[in-house]
Amino acid sequence: MGTDNQTWVREFILLGLSSGWDTQVSLFVLFSITYLVTVLGNFLIVLLIGLDSRLHTPMYFFLTNLSVVDVSYATSIVPQMLVHLLAEHKAIPHVSCAAQLFFSLGLGGIEFVLLAVMAYDRYVAVCDPLRYSVIMHTGLCSGLAIASWVSGSINSLMQTAITFQLPMCTNKFIDHISCELLAVVRLACVDTSSNEIAIMVSSIILLMTPFCLVLLSYVQIVSTILKIQSTEGRKKAFQTCASHVTVVVLCYGMAIVTYIQPRSGPSVLQEKLISLFYAILTPMLNPMIYSLRNKEVKGAWQKLLRKLSGFTSKLARLTSRENQTWMSEFILLGLSSCWETQISLFILFLAMYLVTVLANFLLLLLIRLDSRLNTPMYFFLSVLSLVDICYSNSTVPQMLVHFLSAQKSIPFSSCVLQLHVSLALGGSEFFLLGAMAYDRYVAVCHPLYYTAIMRGGLCLGLAAGCLVAGFINSLMETIITFRLPLCHNVINHFTCETLAVIRLACVDISFNMLMVAISGFLVIVLPCSLVLFSYGHIVAAVLRIRSTQGRSKAFGTCASHLTVVCMCFGATLFTYLGPRSAFSVEEEKMVALFYAVVAPMLNPMIYSLRNKDVIAAFWKVVEKFRDKE
Repeated sequence: MGTDNQTWVREFILLGLSSGWDTQVSLFVLFSITYLVTVLGNFLIVLLIGLDSRLHTPMYFFLTNLSVVDVSYATSIVPQMLVHLLAEHKAIPHVSCAAQLFFSLGLGGIEFVLLAVMAYDRYVAVCDPLRYSVIMHTGLCSGLAIASWVSGSINSLMQTAITFQLPMCTNKFIDHISCELLAVVRLACVDTSSNEIAIMVSSIILLMTPFCLVLLSYVQIVSTILKIQSTEGRKKAFQTCASHVTVVVLCYGMAIVTYIQPRSGPSVLQEKLISLFYAILTPMLNPMIYSLRNKEVKGAWQKLLRKLSGFTSKLARLTSRENQTWMSEFILLGLSSCWETQISLFILFLAMYLVTVLANFLLLLLIRLDSRLNTPMYFFLSVLSLVDICYSNSTVPQMLVHFLSAQKSIPFSSCVLQLHVSLALGGSEFFLLGAMAYDRYVAVCHPLYYTAIMRGGLCLGLAAGCLVAGFINSLMETIITFRLPLCHNVINHFTCETLAVIRLACVDISFNMLMVAISGFLVIVLPCSLVLFSYGHIVAAVLRIRSTQGRSKAFGTCASHLTVVCMCFGATLFTYLGPRSAFSVEEEKMVALFYAVVAPMLNPMIYSLRNKDVIAAFWKVVEKFRDKE
């Protein structure tokens, strides 16, 4: 097909994540496993809901739709990405690119609307339980599901049509892992303002509108729950919503950061990472989130296993323990047993949690929106903000639920997961602070070579290395900790924390204490040494500057990072490097609470309140919104 202006491109070239062969092979193995787990997890959810009559309710009907959407979304992107990881010529035909954009964008929109529908379902279940079956009848559920699919598909069709009408000027290189909306729009050689407005309007309709409905539903739900006098009733009501809230935060958070303010080239790397997280990890995590703490799904799973005669003996061997050390759940003693104190702490920590999420999200948004902040320093800062948000989500929501519950129990599997994730994110943060110190060292000591040294590949590699190192250390710690025979299940802490779980053991824990000390040395002392080494050279370089203004500017670029380093490393060294016995448990709780709740809230404030670039970016965004009004 030909056109007069020669803008027809027969195929596109996807640049992907890396051009290194070894890296591509590693990514192929990783993403293959992730994709298989995604398909298997969602398939099992759909199978369990279909086979167990107890799960034939509106909530699980919508969950079935969500699982189908997740599998379809992953399939629209991952297989083609896996092929390209092993292919030399990473081409995708024009028609296939348009189809991929249509399906991925459509399925993403369907998911957001479905989450709002599921929030409405939870609202009716909690706020009007006696009329639940009457309101959420089959016709309404089917209509809501169909409306979700239709709205997402129509939006996607319009966006795809508008995008592929742009003249590409024979530019066929897409700097992304797939035919993603913003990446394709960047290929145009004309003004894309109308497309950006269309994307913005689409984001408001399919992201912010459902998100507002979710918030409205949960405001009503929380209001209703607080009126319930029975503690058991409150706990049950909160548990019916916990999984959905987690998925909402996961899905909407990433999508809003990615799409709500489309921009051009400078933040392509961040965009890839966020899109990769949303396209690959979210569909894998959703079924896990809905099943790990869901007794009905667990019951359906056990029922299915019992029906399969071939697995009956194997199941019996797995579930029977001769030494009787298997714990089905743990009891977290928390911070206080006084009801009034717990209500006060609930309000305080809920406010701090909301501030944490909002502040880190705003910082991420500002870094995305302002081209002046597209530097290695702010790239690492955006990764740090994501880690802080995830760390808070691994601990605070469960702690808030326990404040309003009489029985503060946590299932064994959830305790293992919480320990692994929180320990991994904590370790990743320390390595990140070390990487950020190196970035400041290069900026101050080698300013002329800064852009050459701190190139995109190195920054991405350092960030990925920090995350991988944190998760590997956490995996080893978690395995060693939960192999201990436990004498009881009462954890004197507000979360499943390493030292608190180790204290439950009824055997000698010297080896575990040694491993905690070694882990502390690797994850805390080594990054701390790198920070000290970097700042030793920075101070020496700054003192050689004769200009007072030059010294002030050099110190100013490091002040925020140094403050965060002192806060984070100080609290953690006190808590983990020298594990002590039960006499210091309350002290440990306070330090861990400071690190888990206060530090993630303070980090974005420290990096923004005295940072002229961030403040300028904030006012620039405010002025943009004022101009639009």
